[in-house]
Amino acid sequence: MSDTAAIEERDEAVAEAITNGRSLQLVRKEFSLTEAELDAVLERLWPVSTEARIRMIKHDVGCLQRLIEKFYEKALGGDVNSATLVVKAWERKAALLGLDAVQRIDLQIIRPPDAPSQYDRITAALMSLYGPNGRDGAAPSDAAPPADDG
Repeated sequence: MSDTAAIEERDEAVAEAITNGRSLQLVRKEFSLTEAELDAVLERLWPVSTEARIRMIKHDVGCLQRLIEKFYEKALGGDVNSATLVVKAWERKAALLGLDAVQRIDLQIIRPPDAPSQYDRITAALMSLYGPNGRDGAAPSDAAPPADDG
């Protein structure tokens, strides 16, 4: 068996172990892999790059388009389930291609600070005119009644 075939066979065994739920740490120990070797296996099995993402999107769009073609005629014939499937497939296709509109808007309602009451505004205006202790240095409530000249 060639080295390439042995590597591919090991990669498939690693993929099966991972998809069966084993942790990466356990898989690494089970197959006597270094971290770099495990990273290489993962990259070969499930590449995550711009090119790989585009390839996956193209594949999914092709599959969706095929479904749409098959069920569109049935939908036009009155099959409600086929119509629902076609609409869902269109929505998914639009999402994959970035053509869907924003479906949710997060509103943030900010309560303005409480406005001072009319009493507080009048009190503040009087305090700015007379100060906290009134005109004579005495508090306004302590003011003596005017003398009676009579």
